[in-house]
Amino acid sequence: MNTPSSPLRLTSALALLLLGGCNSAYREAFNRAREAAIRGDFLTAARSYRDACRAAPDDEDACGRVPLFSVKATDQAITTARPGCDTGDLDRCLPPLLDARDLLPEHVEVNAMLESASRLHTERCANQWREDGSVGSEVAGFACLQARGHQLPVSAYQDLLASRASQLSARFATLATTASSRGTQGAAAVLWTTAQCLAPSGNTGAELQRAQQDFFAQSSIPVVTQLDGPIYRPIAQGLSAPCSSLASGLPRGSRCAENGNVPGQPSPLVLQVDALVQRVVENITEDVNHVRYVSGTRQVPNPRFERARDRLGDAERELRRAERAFEEKDKECKKNPPAHDATCVGCPDTPPASTPACDEARKLDEERKQKVAAREDAGRALDGLSETVTEDVYDTFTYSVLTHDWSSPYQFTLRANTPGGAPPVQDAGVLRFSDAEHVGFGPAGISADPLNMPPPHAFSDAFLDRLAPHVFAAVQHDARVRGAARRSACNALPANWSTDWVQCWAEASLWENGSEPPPDEFLRLVASSTGASEQPQCR
Repeated sequence: MNTPSSPLRLTSALALLLLGGCNSAYREAFNRAREAAIRGDFLTAARSYRDACRAAPDDEDACGRVPLFSVKATDQAITTARPGCDTGDLDRCLPPLLDARDLLPEHVEVNAMLESASRLHTERCANQWREDGSVGSEVAGFACLQARGHQLPVSAYQDLLASRASQLSARFATLATTASSRGTQGAAAVLWTTAQCLAPSGNTGAELQRAQQDFFAQSSIPVVTQLDGPIYRPIAQGLSAPCSSLASGLPRGSRCAENGNVPGQPSPLVLQVDALVQRVVENITEDVNHVRYVSGTRQVPNPRFERARDRLGDAERELRRAERAFEEKDKECKKNPPAHDATCVGCPDTPPASTPACDEARKLDEERKQKVAAREDAGRALDGLSETVTEDVYDTFTYSVLTHDWSSPYQFTLRANTPGGAPPVQDAGVLRFSDAEHVGFGPAGISADPLNMPPPHAFSDAFLDRLAPHVFAAVQHDARVRGAARRSACNALPANWSTDWVQCWAEASLWENGSEPPPDEFLRLVASSTGASEQPQCR
């Protein structure tokens, strides 16, 4: 039995028909929502109707179902969450509530259940990490609270997180000030970094920047580069301070040694370079080049004028020949004119009969006229031409290109003075420069190329370029060895850590990695030392 379709069903079908062809997002979301509603998955249905409404805001069918299924999904989520919430199982309690809150953020019962869960978790963290005055317990308690921070969008709970973070930040700032006053600048930098990680602020950031500068000044490995050996004197003048010349490329965490000692700085790394740099020898080679160029012009007979004049002469001769032939036939025609035939008295005259001579004369007259036209054409062509034309005169310029090659053989051996330093390295080669010179000659378009002699410092810089990679590698190797040795003294955070331990840990990180520790690394280390499984994060 057929039953009439309801207006609502017809409207839905019409909407799908109209929107489906040009709005695939709407069609897919609407179909997904309808299938979810049939199987009783109200959460998926509500979200899918919401997606369909966003894709087609004017569709009353999809948009009208969003609040209806949001309520159904929220009731379903509360039912699902309640057993876990009642027993304190937050892993079962919170996910359904968050799904419901996504649909209805102001739902009273959902928010009340979330507030109850937040109080429960706060009490658990307080019981697990009772305040005993230690930084470790305070950090572990904060990490415990923070672990659920993304699941508890409750204002009071988020305010508690911010308050605890600020308290911890202030405590680390106090410790950083103490570390700085004791001369442990690495510890001060780490503690200021941790304070800024917990509660970023402009004042803390400024203190952190100063502490990091002091840390690098104190703990960067001083590098001394001693260069000895027979070196060509002009080149040796540019090698008086090799480390300063290489300072910009030194690995982070190292610096050229300065006069005087900074308290707490590491022992210097002395790099001994025994070098031999020989005098500069110049060799000159000559190449002879030839260039053709336009040296002037000259007037020469115009070949086109000659051809045009010959053409005119030929035309005149042909014309004279044609005139003579015409005159002869014309005279012959006139001597024997054509006769008229008389047939009757009073009959009209008939044209006179032509003679062969007259016929030939007419043909020669036409030929004569053609020859006249040809002569006039040849004359006009000749009148438009000059008797001479200008021609370029070429010459050859010969000049020498002198190529100067300067070379200075070198060799060196680099040794480090530290027990764990890299093994000695050797290198040898030739420092080379080259330049060419030749005169200029304007008519040939050749610009002068003067000689540019390399100054002595060019050879000094070239030698440093050969030395630099070996210096950098030796400094990096020494830093890694020092870092590993330093790390062995502070590999794990002790129960009662001090600023000296933090200084050790900061220097080990600096030397091993070439940078200060990451912002939240120390914070996580403190939490781990208490046995906490949660890892705090920077805010």
